Amino acid sequence: MLFREHRFKFFAGAETHLFTIEELVSGLAVWPHSFRLRLPATSRFEAKTFYGASCYEAAKKAADYIAGNSGQPGIDRATHLSQGPPAPPRQPLQIQEQE
Repeated sequence: MLFREHRFKFFAGAETHLFTIEELVSGLAVWPHSFRLRLPATSRFEAKTFYGASCYEAAKKAADYIAGNSGQPGIDRATHLSQGPPAPPRQPLQIQEQE
């Protein structure tokens, strides 16, 4: 199997989470969508895997899961860094793709 990785930073208030999303480029994996994000188990969260039709969709699902379990409101937007400089974190939650 061949994977491409996409990296995102997710800001939840004062906390920063780093997401690595795998894109299935070729191979015989049985995934419901082309993009997968696996969150490891922590003291606050159980291990979970999120799938999406795009890397942003997978990142948003994971961010919503973390926000829902930490009492933070949902994601308002995702920022792609190659489209220009990131906006200052005005909202409680924000996702940024890393190059």
